[in-house]
Amino acid sequence: MYTTNYPLLIEHIMNEAKMYHTLLSKIENREPFTQNYIYEQEMFWNNIMKEHAEFIRGLLDPTEKELILTADRYAEEYEIIMRNYSNNPVSLTSTSLQETINFRNFKVTGEEGILSCKIRSIIIPLLADHVVREANHFIRILRSANENLSKTAY
Repeated sequence: MYTTNYPLLIEHIMNEAKMYHTLLSKIENREPFTQNYIYEQEMFWNNIMKEHAEFIRGLLDPTEKELILTADRYAEEYEIIMRNYSNNPVSLTSTSLQETINFRNFKVTGEEGILSCKIRSIIIPLLADHVVREANHFIRILRSANENLSKTAY
């Protein structure tokens, strides 16, 4: 089968499907969500955000130099977050949250630019919407984790 999708995109989609299957299994089996599972989710979604930045960078028209550099910077920031994760996963939740809010805002601006034909790219509007929704989902996870960490700190 031939596709014009990046091999990483195929892996990205498969990893999301596997994670979703694991999540549904935990819910069906009424398994508790341990702190370790929450940290694993944070790492998983940080990697997803990094890959989104890489895909965006690769789908922009070469003339969109500023946007390419910005997407590249987000990919690098998520790599740093993931590298530092093993040192202190608790303190990184707030870092992940702030980075993801900023990246989501970049994605929203990008989606608007794509819809108004002001950004040159081969990104379809449905993909732009998808990456915004996934950023919002990760933000919701991180805010929930921050609330739980605050409750257990007392």
